[in-house]
Amino acid sequence: MPPLPGPPVTGPGDDVDRPVTIVGGPAAEDSPDWRPGVPPEQTEPARRPADPPAPAPARITSFFSSTHRIGRWQVPEVLTVSGGFSETVLDLREAVVTSRVVELRLNDIFSSCKVIVPRGVGVDVQGGSALFSSLSGDYEGVSDPGRWRLTIAHNGAFSSVEIVSLDPGEKEPKWWHKLF
Repeated sequence: MPPLPGPPVTGPGDDVDRPVTIVGGPAAEDSPDWRPGVPPEQTEPARRPADPPAPAPARITSFFSSTHRIGRWQVPEVLTVSGGFSETVLDLREAVVTSRVVELRLNDIFSSCKVIVPRGVGVDVQGGSALFSSLSGDYEGVSDPGRWRLTIAHNGAFSSVEIVSLDPGEKEPKWWHKLF
């Protein structure tokens, strides 16, 4: 029987040199090309370096307890402090700060928080909401141009926040020294 007229039929060895994509679009661009007899590591496309994941905001939570961060410790760009019936002291004088601005979010109820910053670091007290709470301190709003800044947002009820500027190693004056 003579062959039927028409286009020639390709055999299994004719298309080996070019990759075959069944599904087009972005999924096909990310998937490796498959070729018979070729190991997958030779056919996979070059991988793009993945962006590092954004760091999650750090959190300090204390209820019915006392938390003190003193000495050398790493301060994240955003630090959230939550407390209930607690006392928190954050001493930033010897802390390692790698960002130009550190954002401190204070959320507390029936709590107190003391933030000690080195002299020359500017402190900006941003908005928030407070019910029967106080925010006080001897902080400076203007900072040295080469220093980092601290921004504080306070949301609290029946709480107090105190901000103190001291040099490293300097002791906080007693309350009666503040009177004279």
